[in-house]
Amino acid sequence: MRPMIALVPLAMLTACVQDQPATQPDAGPDLRAMQESACTAAIAAHIRRPVADVRSTWASTQDGVAMIEARDGNRLHLCRVDAGGRVLGYIHPNMNPAG
Repeated sequence: MRPMIALVPLAMLTACVQDQPATQPDAGPDLRAMQESACTAAIAAHIRRPVADVRSTWASTQDGVAMIEARDGNRLHLCRVDAGGRVLGYIHPNMNPAG
């Protein structure tokens, strides 16, 4: 009788997991961490500094592309990173276009 009782909660849990919709590709913490790491590496290479000098934070996702904020000191860089961890580009939003 005890083995049967243990199987009931397991069966209920399995049913709940199967009923949930597939996870969005941009929703998982592992994907966000991968995108942050990709941005960190790209910006570190861009500024020719060690990765440890850059701090990145996931900001948002739109159409499957994440916007990652990366900072080295007081400078802000924004990376666009796809779900595969590829940096599509970055900008310097605080730069004065005149100089």
